Order: sequence, then C-alpha cells, then structure tokens
Amino acid sequence: MKGSHLLASPRRRRRLARLAGLLVVACAVAFGITRLTLNEEVKPKEVFQKGKPVSTESKPVPLSKADRTEIGRTLVAFVREGVAQRDLPAAYDLVTPNFRGGTTRAQWRSGGSPVYVYPAKLRGVSNNWRVDYSEQDGVGVALMLSSTRPRKVGQIIFHAEFVHRGGRWLVDTFSPVATFTPIGVGRQHETGPADFTGGSRADLRADKGQLSPLWIVVPLSVLALIGLVPFAILLSSRLRDRRAARAYEATLPKTLPPLPRRN
Repeated sequence: MKGSHLLASPRRRRRLARLAGLLVVACAVAFGITRLTLNEEVKPKEVFQKGKPVSTESKPVPLSKADRTEIGRTLVAFVREGVAQRDLPAAYDLVTPNFRGGTTRAQWRSGGSPVYVYPAKLRGVSNNWRVDYSEQDGVGVALMLSSTRPRKVGQIIFHAEFVHRGGRWLVDTFSPVATFTPIGVGRQHETGPADFTGGSRADLRADKGQLSPLWIVVPLSVLALIGLVPFAILLSSRLRDRRAARAYEATLPKTLPPLPRRN
C-alpha cells in the first residue's frame, strides 16, 4: 500500500513532530516533580518563646558534672517538697514562672499548685533519673518514681525539663509519660504518653513527616500518559486511514468493465 512507511506521508511526519513535543513536555514535568520529591527537605522546627525572636531548635550542648549534680539535687528536692507534698512553698522556689502559670505562693501554701501529686517513695530518687537531652535552652530528664502504696498505686515515669535561670537550675515542666499497674493487680501493664495531655519536648520533635502519596501518584500518572498518548494518537491515525480506504473503495465499481471486442 502506498505510504506504508511511517515517514512517507507528510501528514504522519507532522503528527510525529507533535507527538515528540508532547513527549518532551511530559518528560520535563515528570523530571521536575521527581526532583522535588527526592530533594524535599523538612525545615527545622521553629521554637516560639514569649518575648523572644523566633528561632530553630537549639543544638545539643555538653552537660558539665557540676550542672548534672545541681539538677539532681533540685529534682530530688522538687519530688520531696512538691510531688510528695512535704512543703509546697519550698517547691515554689524550685520552678520557673512558666511552671507556676500565674499561681501565687499563697495558693501553693493552701494546696493550689500545678504540681503532679504522687505518693512517691523518696528513698533512691537520686539514682532513678537520667538525662534525655542537653541543649542550649534546657535539659530534659526521665525519672521513675515508686509509690509508698505499691499495691494501690503503680510506678510512674516522668519527664522533667530544667532551664538555667538566675544562676540556678529550675524545673520548667514536669509531667507523666508512662504508668504501670500496681503490684498484684493482674499483669503488669504500661500506659504510654498518648494517655496524657502533657507531653515532653521529645514528643514534640516529630518534625519529619512522611511524604504525601501524591508525590508518588503524580509522577506515575505522568509516566503513564507518556505511554498512553502515543498509543492513542497512533490508534486514531490507523482508524482514520482505514475509514478513508473504505470510503475510497466504496466509490470503485463492483465489477470490471467488459473487454473490448476484437475485429
């Protein structure tokens, strides 16, 4: 058939040129989206502090032995005076204004403090804590407390944050992050951070989220179009050629003309 070669027809050459343009555009879009996906970086989390400019999370800093010792003393005193309710006015001097939340010393004296109350066993508190992180703007520690009534109240793990103010290490936050069932009450079970409204700084550091499925779906869709568009164009061209051939064949006579007579 005439024009059977792909490039023999000028019309087909024009179609191929348009097809090549579409492929270039589709490849450029797919490449751009893929680059955005692979190079996506999560920006550093911004820390908002009242009265201070916005900054990113502070970097880790080493904690000296003297600072560690002072934090330990403050923590033990806070548990004794505040958590165990031995002397709340004394615990008032161990926390920051942020921890007090506008409460007064008189309110603490009457029992109206924001301190988490727990019947803590004071013996061994100094050995039951560890440093979670040490940064420019504070130090986070984990503390496990045991109850003086272990068959009624289980152990609790607390997260505490300390900041250096006025030459002293003060408690800035103190909240439970895990509790255990009392001794003898069924199987030992731990209740995690999701059961508490108060969270630690470590809980707030989930600043690296998963990539959205769109970053995968969009490039795959573009790549699929690269294959479907040429197929659709070629199929349409073939169908038009066949229709034109049938229309031409319909105009031809059904029978051959008679042969001329010989004289």
